[in-house]
Amino acid sequence: MEKMAVAGLVLVPALSPCATTLPVFLAVGNSSSMMVLAIIVLLFSTITVMTSLVALSFYGASQLKFHWVERYDKLLVGSVLSLVGILTLIFHHHDHEVSSAGAHVHRKLIVL
Repeated sequence: MEKMAVAGLVLVPALSPCATTLPVFLAVGNSSSMMVLAIIVLLFSTITVMTSLVALSFYGASQLKFHWVERYDKLLVGSVLSLVGILTLIFHHHDHEVSSAGAHVHRKLIVL
């Protein structure tokens, strides 16, 4: 199992087409036919890699057994939503100061 985790950590950045997109497009230059070919290859490689990663993740997640999550799913979802609401209420600041023109003034504190 550890070998699969290490292989996944090595292969995901290595196979990610997003990491190689810029050099490929710079290498094709001004050739429109090569640009189309590069787009098609990157499109199919992205779809293949992402679909494979999702399938492998689904397979790995299906091996985990969380019976307590199935039993307390509504309580868990309600708790997470309540926590997000409370944290949003605490950390979302509104400045209710009104300037002389009557518009709301929004100020942000920049700490260096």
